Amino acid sequence: MVGSSAAIQPKARARLNLRIPPGVEPQDALKALTAHLESHTPWHAKVTIETEATGSPFRAATGGPARTAMEAAFAASYGRAATTEGQGGSIPLCNVFADTYPNAEIMLMGVEEPKCLIHAPNESVDPSEIEHMAFAEALFLASYAK
Repeated sequence: MVGSSAAIQPKARARLNLRIPPGVEPQDALKALTAHLESHTPWHAKVTIETEATGSPFRAATGGPARTAMEAAFAASYGRAATTEGQGGSIPLCNVFADTYPNAEIMLMGVEEPKCLIHAPNESVDPSEIEHMAFAEALFLASYAK
C-alpha cells in the first residue's frame, strides 16, 4: 500500500461502538465484548480497554397514529407495503427522547439501501433512495398535519 512501511507497529488503537438490542443489559454486553477481545488477542499483545460510555437499548412502539401515517407514506412512495427491520436499538438519545416525551412516537429513518455500506469506506446511496425517502417524508408531514 502506498505510504506504508514494512515494519511492525509498536502500538495500535481502535475505537469500537457496540450496538446492543433491547433485552441486553449494557454492562453484560460490555463484559462479553471485553472478554472476547482479551481472549482473542494475538501474539501476546497487551490489550487495554477504556470504556467511554454505555447506553441502554431502545425499542420503539409500533402501533400509534404517526407510525400508521408513516407506513402509508412509505407505501405510497415505494409502491409496496412497508417492512420493519430492527436496527440502531442502542442509540441512547432515543431513551432521552422517550423519557422526556413519554407520549411521543419515535421513528428513526435513514437513507440507505442494501448495497450502500452505511458507515463504511466508499459508502454510497442510490439517488432514487433519497428521492423515495424525501417523498415519503413529505407525504407523511402533509397527511399527519391534518
